[in-house]
Amino acid sequence: MHIEVYSDGSATTADKPGGYGWVMCVDGKKYLEGNGHMTLASNNDAELEAAIQGLLAAKLLVPTLEEMALHNVRVTLVSDSQLVLGWASGRYTFRQANKMDKYKHLQFLVHAMNVDTRWVAGHTGDEHNERCDTLANEARLGVQKKVEKVEAIMEGASVIGRKKTGIVCLWYKNKLKIIDLDNNFIEDYDRKVHGSRGSMLEIKEEKAR
Repeated sequence: MHIEVYSDGSATTADKPGGYGWVMCVDGKKYLEGNGHMTLASNNDAELEAAIQGLLAAKLLVPTLEEMALHNVRVTLVSDSQLVLGWASGRYTFRQANKMDKYKHLQFLVHAMNVDTRWVAGHTGDEHNERCDTLANEARLGVQKKVEKVEAIMEGASVIGRKKTGIVCLWYKNKLKIIDLDNNFIEDYDRKVHGSRGSMLEIKEEKAR
């Protein structure tokens, strides 16, 4: 399985709002997309945040290197920013001391999933790069969307993964469901995919009289 994370940022000057957008593809097909608004951001700030947020979404899909090896998963970060790709790959030294936490976050995600990188020229008609650009610009202007599940690629694929926060498990119609309250996703619970969980709720059905 090949996961590609396309990312793009949108900003003007560091004293004005910015936005980021990302698109995740699985084996060439769009799977997830999302964006976010930044109160103040330079273009490099927005590009860096876009890469981080897109890779975070991929990390939820394949939480560990062991699972990646088991399912033969490869992750590629795709961007039109040579600078961000250079930071991700380690080719370029990160010198912005006041943003070192963000750089370390990017590096953590890159190493946690053995991410490789690919450059794509901006504004040349690449479908997913253009979509990232649109999402980032919309977010900069205040049009923000929650992460959207676009298309389920594989039977049994999980968007929730082993996410720990904002999660509820409940029984309904003799099935255990897991709900991501932050992003409004519902999946059938699978211990191998979602990990062990604590207490469960149960929805009672009204019995016919």
